[in-house]
Amino acid sequence: MRRFLFVVLVILLTAVIAGHAQAQHPPIKIGVLFVSSGPMGGYGKHGNQAVQMAIEEINAQGGLLGRRVEAVFGDTQLKLPIATEIAARFIDQDKVDFIIGPTSSGIAGAISKMAADNHKILVLAQAAADSLTGSGFNPNHFATLSNAMMHSRAGAYYMASRPYKRWMCIGPNYNYGWDSWAQFKGKLKELRPDVEFVGEVWPKLTEKDFAPFIQKIVEAKPDAVWSPLWGMDAVNFIRQAKAAGLFEKMGFAFPDGAALETLVPLGKEMPEGTYVAARYFFLTPDSAANRRFVQAYREKFKEYPDYMAEETYAAVYFIKAAVERAGTTGADKIIAAVEREPLAWETPEGWKIMGQKDHAVIEDVVWGETSFDPAHGFSVLKNIQSIQAEQICRTPAELLQVRAEYAKKVKQDK
Repeated sequence: MRRFLFVVLVILLTAVIAGHAQAQHPPIKIGVLFVSSGPMGGYGKHGNQAVQMAIEEINAQGGLLGRRVEAVFGDTQLKLPIATEIAARFIDQDKVDFIIGPTSSGIAGAISKMAADNHKILVLAQAAADSLTGSGFNPNHFATLSNAMMHSRAGAYYMASRPYKRWMCIGPNYNYGWDSWAQFKGKLKELRPDVEFVGEVWPKLTEKDFAPFIQKIVEAKPDAVWSPLWGMDAVNFIRQAKAAGLFEKMGFAFPDGAALETLVPLGKEMPEGTYVAARYFFLTPDSAANRRFVQAYREKFKEYPDYMAEETYAAVYFIKAAVERAGTTGADKIIAAVEREPLAWETPEGWKIMGQKDHAVIEDVVWGETSFDPAHGFSVLKNIQSIQAEQICRTPAELLQVRAEYAKKVKQDK
């Protein structure tokens, strides 16, 4: 009996000690907030898978600051009320330290404000409107993927040498689409003063019938079309525009067109030689780090990593790098640590650098042309050109303007 009681006592003491240790070192929690259902649900699927993979790697190496990293997931359904409800739950109930997301820039502004009001860090891994790190700058959020401004300016450099003079836009009717077109027009006009802009059309997000918009494009007779449509919107538009013969009459440039969420569903239907950009494309760079990432992702999830997978994976590692530099998960100290000097961290696509003034990533942008590859069963990129970061990121003068706009906004809010 004494022996039995001794064993029970040891078990109880062990449980108490373990519980105390766990209480002393609670996990670091990340709230992950993407669209994970409906026609755009692949963005959340890839993002969620990447978070899972990155966290498993970090925990296998001992965690972060000696603590395990955990994630909780929410599906915005591309609806602002649902997104804000989930974010509130993350903050109030789940007690997250960080939020990664959302997918839509139309939702990101509200989530960013919630993060700031509650002293949390929001990491923008998919939302790409330039206004988020421009006029809507918030020191509590960091964008770890190249934004609409960078892709648009890169697109202007890429397209300027091509023989298109009359341009038109078809894009999603919210700030990401508007930002993309405005930045493309501004930079292209600077590089090619002879260009003309002959129209723009703005279908709603998740539009299914593009016939009225295609007719307006036909009537405007552009030489080329700029199209920041993404995901299934891009798929549906390309199918309908191809059936109408548009790709035979004019050029098309899609700043989000190299996403596998577009290329894989289209397969052989993707028109050859369409100009597309890639925030990340799994075949480049041909580096050991990228090959390891692609192989591990394929083995784990039985598919190639799309750009939102790699960008979200990189976002988790940004959190790791920022926390290790600051020595804490506290938002104010992380902001100060990142703004003190440039923070670089390694990702499958290469080294990223976080901008100190606008919290926007500094990196190159890849453009290329689609070419069907039978080995993959979908189009890959040919004639790849990497537009350098110094050509497309904000200048020091633009950074000063960003800060002035933010200061003005804060004053008005008060």
